Amino acid sequence: MGSAPAMPKSNFGRLSDRYRDAYSIAAGTVRFGNLLKRASLILAGAVFALFVLVGIVKSEYSDIFGGLFVGVTILVVGYFSGMLWAVLGQFMKAMLDIAVNTSPHLPDSEKLSMML
Repeated sequence: MGSAPAMPKSNFGRLSDRYRDAYSIAAGTVRFGNLLKRASLILAGAVFALFVLVGIVKSEYSDIFGGLFVGVTILVVGYFSGMLWAVLGQFMKAMLDIAVNTSPHLPDSEKLSMML
């Protein structure tokens, strides 16, 4: 197994910055997914509560069941969308961990500081 060509010391900083930026994007993607999951819970609860109030005022149970249907639909679509965004961010982090860990251009101390 051959060794990688030595890089000038100034290139370590640029490569580290590139990986750090990628890690921050992956972390932001995970945060967005978690925010989307929480927002779907809140929105679904608010929609259901609104339909229940309207149903109580009008004394029609069909409004309550309609609110349940709309609330559950919002919850399922929003929660699964948020879950997919969070999974995408975690996948990006895993790929970055592999790229950083196998990079021959980074010293071990830089690899450790980036992955933490």
